[in-house]
Amino acid sequence: MDSTTRRIVDYAVGYSKDDLTDAAFTSTVNHVVDSIAAGIAGTTAESAQIAARLAATTKGDPGATVIGLGPGIAPDMAAFANAVMVRTYDWNDGMQAPSGGHPSDMIPGLLAAGEIAHSAGLDVLIATALAYELLGGLGVSVGRGYFDQGLFMGAATALAAGRLLGLDREQLGHAASLALTTALPIGVHRWGALSMTKGASTAFAVRNGLFSALLAREGFTSAPEPVEGYYGLSTALGEFHPRLPVLPGGPSVMEMSHQKPIPAESQVLGLLGLVPDVRAWTPVSDIAAIDVVMSERAARHVADEAKFDPQTRETADHSLPFMLAVALLDGDISLDSYRPERFNDPAVRGLMAKMTVTGSAEFTKIRAEHEGVMRAHPVRVTFRTRSGATMTEELRYHKGHYRDPMTKADLDVKFDKACRGVVGAAQRDLIRQAWWNVADAPDIAAPVALLARFDQPGPED
Repeated sequence: MDSTTRRIVDYAVGYSKDDLTDAAFTSTVNHVVDSIAAGIAGTTAESAQIAARLAATTKGDPGATVIGLGPGIAPDMAAFANAVMVRTYDWNDGMQAPSGGHPSDMIPGLLAAGEIAHSAGLDVLIATALAYELLGGLGVSVGRGYFDQGLFMGAATALAAGRLLGLDREQLGHAASLALTTALPIGVHRWGALSMTKGASTAFAVRNGLFSALLAREGFTSAPEPVEGYYGLSTALGEFHPRLPVLPGGPSVMEMSHQKPIPAESQVLGLLGLVPDVRAWTPVSDIAAIDVVMSERAARHVADEAKFDPQTRETADHSLPFMLAVALLDGDISLDSYRPERFNDPAVRGLMAKMTVTGSAEFTKIRAEHEGVMRAHPVRVTFRTRSGATMTEELRYHKGHYRDPMTKADLDVKFDKACRGVVGAAQRDLIRQAWWNVADAPDIAAPVALLARFDQPGPED
């Protein structure tokens, strides 16, 4: 192994429950429950249904479960389909490392590994916290350049899944090497007009990470120097050194990873949180102009030309003008907000046309300042009425950020919303109780089995 691979493998081998503070352990449970909610909601997405149908054509012995579809599926395909479900509606967690992403995308890969290995719930939680720390430790060490968020996600998944599958140190090295060298994603999926792949790009990395661990368990070998060798990853990224743990003595990556109370792009959450105050201040029909200032990269990401004319759900949930307009008109954002008839509604388009979004060098500088895998989301917004009255707010953090975390009660509300129309109330409560208590499960297959198929919800659900 080269020194970089040795560093991440040694960290994975040595990681244990002792590395988790009580706060980190509680946060791990919270993020797993949050991800189960996002995955249940995601079963209704067209992209997830395509992935599930394809997964259903494969069989595994032992097999893993696809949420809402059933057990017995090839583990890597189950991981892929479930990762699409967790990610597709942009409702799952995120981190702010330069080469980070949405770490709970990895949880389906770990659940599939744990299911076929009959791992205890506690062991899956430890593996999940390990995967987060690995992704963060690699992600803070180097910028990903033109690559997408799955750049290091495959290796983090491979190592954490490998722990559950019982890989030895040498096998873990090969698993990490396979994941680092065989599936390098390009960042184009996340810019401009967006497609289904925006919500599925990392699922490929998660699938590959689990597949790499399974191959390594069977004795498949890979390049011994995947990072520092000739034409290794450092050739593309430059030399880097993983930082593990990311903040020694400080909060874990799990704790620093933000959560989302509503399905929306992270950099818009703070603005959406202002909507009740704006609606109380003035009727939306009296708003003449809305001026938003944010970091230059954020403005380009959520307010470029394509975001002022969303034609897909994926573009709409990354469109600041669309999300802010809908929230102002409706008082909230929900999964129903992203229907084509809504993002083509003349009333919504009219309010969007009153918005300007500009980048700020000052906010770009603030946005570049990292604390571990956290950073601020600076934004200033001014609402102007027809009579000339103004309301200006400047924000740094949104609900769900480490500085303003979601509570267990908040997550229960989110769980209810995610299950509405998908799972009946009785089954929903059974699933939720099992996952809040997942640390006590002797076999992760038991709470996973509750996700295999859903009862038809009644009118009251």
